[in-house]
Amino acid sequence: MAEKFHVHVVSHTHWDREWYLPFQQYRHRLVDMIDNLLKLLEEKPSFNYFVLDGQTVVLEDYLEIRPENQKRLKREIRRKRLFIGPWYILPDEFLVSGESLVRNLLRGHQIAGAFGHIMKIGYLPDSFGHINQLPQVLNGFGLD
Repeated sequence: MAEKFHVHVVSHTHWDREWYLPFQQYRHRLVDMIDNLLKLLEEKPSFNYFVLDGQTVVLEDYLEIRPENQKRLKREIRRKRLFIGPWYILPDEFLVSGESLVRNLLRGHQIAGAFGHIMKIGYLPDSFGHINQLPQVLNGFGLD
């Protein structure tokens, strides 16, 4: 008999603020994506959760355009249907100092905490490798 597998699908985005397009063109896409995401989370209880790329700067970028949606975002974050943090921005670990990584995590935790929940996973989806001290840095913030 064939072995059974459990498959877990994690809905998420990877968000580059600036890559091959200017920031404002990316922000336009971000606003559309989060508007649609909020609608989906509110209208489809069966859509369990969404990971917002491990960085909290996305919330600042969105709320500069849609400040009226802050309560909606907080509600979904507190319900643990929208996961944010632990970073402020996703770092390129080889281009910054250890102090910079710690301060980045500290700022991300402050913002995520103010929204009601900090994702306690060392989420780094677009890293070009990891520094050898990363486990120690993540452990210092209680991150898996």
